[in-house]
Amino acid sequence: MSSVLPKLAPASYFTVFSAIHSFVIGLLPFYLPILIWQQYQQLAPLTTFIAWTGAGYIMALWGWHQLFIRGYWRTLVTLSFVFEVGLIYVALFHAASTHLIILGLLNGLFNCSYWMLQRILFNSISGRNDTGRLFGNLQLILGLSLKLGILIGGYFMQSQPWVIFTLSLIAGLGFCILTLSSLTTQHFVYKQSDHSQPKSVISIRDKIVFLVDGPFLYLESYLWVVSIFHLTNNDTSQFSLTVIALSLSLGLIFYFIKNTIDKQPQYRLYQVATLLYLGGWLMRGWISADWSGFAIGLGLLSIAFATALFRLYFNKRFYDKAKQQANYHYLISKSLYSQLGIVVFFTGLTVLSNLTSFSLSQVYWAVLPLIAVYVLYQQIDHNDKPIDKCIAS
Repeated sequence: MSSVLPKLAPASYFTVFSAIHSFVIGLLPFYLPILIWQQYQQLAPLTTFIAWTGAGYIMALWGWHQLFIRGYWRTLVTLSFVFEVGLIYVALFHAASTHLIILGLLNGLFNCSYWMLQRILFNSISGRNDTGRLFGNLQLILGLSLKLGILIGGYFMQSQPWVIFTLSLIAGLGFCILTLSSLTTQHFVYKQSDHSQPKSVISIRDKIVFLVDGPFLYLESYLWVVSIFHLTNNDTSQFSLTVIALSLSLGLIFYFIKNTIDKQPQYRLYQVATLLYLGGWLMRGWISADWSGFAIGLGLLSIAFATALFRLYFNKRFYDKAKQQANYHYLISKSLYSQLGIVVFFTGLTVLSNLTSFSLSQVYWAVLPLIAVYVLYQQIDHNDKPIDKCIAS
C-alpha cells in the first residue's frame, strides 16, 4: 500500500489534514449551536453543552498525551476522524434522544483530538520568522474548506442528512488510509515536538491569558454563531450564505495582509489588534436585527475582520512564544488552561441563566472588561521588545 499511495511532505500533510477536518466541521459541527438553540430556544441548554464540551476536552487531554508520548501518531489521527464522524452521526440521527452532557462530552473528545494535532503539526512546520505568514495562509485554506462544508451541510441537513454523514465518512476514511501508508510526517513531527524535554515554567501572566482566551474562543464559535443566525432571520440558507460571503471578503483582505505580518512591528500592532478586538465585541452587543440589511452586513464584516486580525496576531505571538520554550508542553498547557476557563465560565453562565433572563448582547457587553487581560500577553521577552528586534539582537 505504501508504494502506491503518495507520501506527503510535513507541510502538505498538515494542510490536507486541516482542510479535510475543516470541511467536515462545516458539514455539521459548525451548525451544532444552531441545532441546539432550535431544539430548546433557551440559553441554558447551549451553555450546558459548551461547559461539557470543555470538560470532555480536559478528560481526553490526558489520554491524548499518553498516546502521543508513546508514539501512537497514526492512532491519534484516526481517532480525530472517528470522534468527528461519530459526533456527526449522533447529531444527525439521535440528537433528540441524546442528553446534552453526552453530546458535549463527544464534542470535547473531537475538539481535543483535532486541535491538539493541528497545533502540534503547525508548530512543527513553522519557524520564528514565518508564523504570521503561515497562519495567514492557514486561515485562507481553512476558510475556503470550511465554507464549502457549510454550503453543502446547509443544503442537505434537513432534506438528506445521510449525504452529510456519507461525505464525512468518505473524507475521514480517505485521510486515515493515507496516514496509515506513510511514516514520513510522523518522524518529522516527533523530532520537532520536543515532547521528551523537561517542562518549562509558564508565567502566571500567560496562564491568566489562557484561562480567559478559552471562553472568548467559544463565545466566538458558539454564541456568536447563534447571534448571526438571529440576524439572518433564523433562516439556515440565509445564514449559510452570509457566513460564506463574510469568509470570501475576509479571504480577499487577508490575502494581502498575511505576507507582511512577520515584517511589521509586533508590539504596536498587537496593541492595535487588541483594541480592534474590543471594538468588535462592542459591535456584537450593539448590532440588532432592526438595522437595515446593509448596516447589518457592514457590522458583521467589521466584527469578522477585527476578530480574524486579532486571532492572527495573537496566534503568531502564541507560536513565537512556544518556540522560546519547550514547544510541546507550552501547547498542551494552553489547551488545559483554556478548557478550564471554558468549564468555569460557561458553568457560571448556565447557573445565571437559570436564575434570571438576559440576552446574548448583554453577555457580550459583560465580557468587555476581560479583554484587558490580553494586554498581559503583549510582551515576548523580559526586555519588552517586539519579536523582530528580539531575533535581531
